[in-house]
Amino acid sequence: MKKIFASVMTVLLAGSYFSIANAQDDISNIFKAGVADLNTVANGYLKPAGNSFSAGLGSNWYNTAAVHKTFGFDLTIGAGIIQSPASDQTFSLIGLKSLTPTGSTQAPSFTGKGDGVELTLMQPRTLSNGNPNPLWTNPSTRNIVSFTTPSAVSKYIPTASIQFTIGLPVINDVSIRFTPTVKAKGFETSLWGIGIKHNIKQWIPVVKDLPFDAAVVLAYSKFSLNYAFPTSAQITPDKLVGENLSYAPDANLNDYTTQGMKISASAGTANLVFSKKLAFITPYIGFGVTSSNFDLTMEGNYPTLGDPKTHTVSGVSVPDLDQNGKPIMQIKNIADPVKISSSEVMTNATLGLRLKLLGVIAFHAQYAFQKYPVASAGFGLTFR
Repeated sequence: MKKIFASVMTVLLAGSYFSIANAQDDISNIFKAGVADLNTVANGYLKPAGNSFSAGLGSNWYNTAAVHKTFGFDLTIGAGIIQSPASDQTFSLIGLKSLTPTGSTQAPSFTGKGDGVELTLMQPRTLSNGNPNPLWTNPSTRNIVSFTTPSAVSKYIPTASIQFTIGLPVINDVSIRFTPTVKAKGFETSLWGIGIKHNIKQWIPVVKDLPFDAAVVLAYSKFSLNYAFPTSAQITPDKLVGENLSYAPDANLNDYTTQGMKISASAGTANLVFSKKLAFITPYIGFGVTSSNFDLTMEGNYPTLGDPKTHTVSGVSVPDLDQNGKPIMQIKNIADPVKISSSEVMTNATLGLRLKLLGVIAFHAQYAFQKYPVASAGFGLTFR
């Protein structure tokens, strides 16, 4: 499973043509600890990046409060950077069931900084049946393996969009974001979004005659990813034991080709926007709320380490040995072992500036103040 977490985030941000430069540690060792610790580390490391990415889906939907005339339109390309808050840049290692941290009990998340924290997987003192674990008393088999959590990548997560907007009667503006399903090297991704902008100033007596624009913007977008692990990234029993141990596969199911990852991120936003055109410059401000969701599931059949195989001699548990004299660890398969689910509701205030040149070319830049701040910009062709 070499670099798998880095690969996942690369695909998450593929619409931004963002590539992670820093290689991540091989974290397949976490499967040795069983599903409980696997979820703790996976959630702590990846959830902040997922929250940042989904927050970015709710940004950059408007760059003025003015609406198009009927059948006026524009095509805008936008890009943004989401900053992870300080509280999301580390996660706690306290409470792990099978892993013991060395030194710090705070590890960097994907959106933090610094190297990972060393973890040691040790044999439990007792087996699941309550008997003493015979491998605990042997120093050569007590520590199964030591490894580090993945290093941080960046506290800044990029996002991008291509948006088409057209003016329609009554509703005013309808905006569409759409990326058709893309399939390549086991990846399948898609993105879509829809938004509306309605001129509310027209319905307010006296205010409708004042020299500024006011509108309500409602939008929703959704990103989906399916990824089938290639053979080189699949978690198999041989990756779960060190050189001093052997393993006995789960006889019920030994097919690990079903392993993969499914990701879904979405964001809905509602905003009240005001703007004032000053020659070719339009400053604007927006106030609103964004609700985002992020879900990640590692699907398929995965192996994890169970107890060592033992037999009883004179009432004492003795480890079973393979032909090379190595203790044999049991392999227990689990389905869909990792489930990450997170949601955020954030109020926001957005400040922006729009610049129009040659009558049809528009540039804009804005900053959204919220739990996951977003700095974004864009340019496009507009025919109002």
